[in-house]
Amino acid sequence: MEFLLYASAAIAALSLLLIAIFVIIALKSAKRTMNDVSETMSRMETKLNGVTAKSESLMDKTNKIASDVENKIQRLEGLSRSAHNLSQTTNHLNHSFETLSTEIENPSRKYKDLMQKAALLTETASRMYYKVKKEKEKQQDTSYPVQKELPSPRDTKY
Repeated sequence: MEFLLYASAAIAALSLLLIAIFVIIALKSAKRTMNDVSETMSRMETKLNGVTAKSESLMDKTNKIASDVENKIQRLEGLSRSAHNLSQTTNHLNHSFETLSTEIENPSRKYKDLMQKAALLTETASRMYYKVKKEKEKQQDTSYPVQKELPSPRDTKY
């Protein structure tokens, strides 16, 4: 009986030793796994830092482009408003010219009479001016021989 007692104690000790060995093997395996996970996390952190820096740079460029586009859109809106105003002004000028042309083409009786009288008065004043001018030139140029005048186009017969 004593033998059984010693045998069971030896089996228990052996069992504890085997449990300890398996625990050590499991801990070493866990340590390797933890080292692998740590290395993987370190590599991922390095790559994420690079990606983060590039994405920040890309975000800055995107913001600059968006700001530039917004400025250009605002300038185009101003240009569009100017073109619209120019179009309105052109339409108004066209209408004014059409109205003025119509009024000139078909003046009222009062203005027709006035224009005829003004034309007659201007023509008379012009004739008088050139006649006086010709007389003055004749008086000043008595030493020079009188030059022949060319006939006016009205006097010429074809």
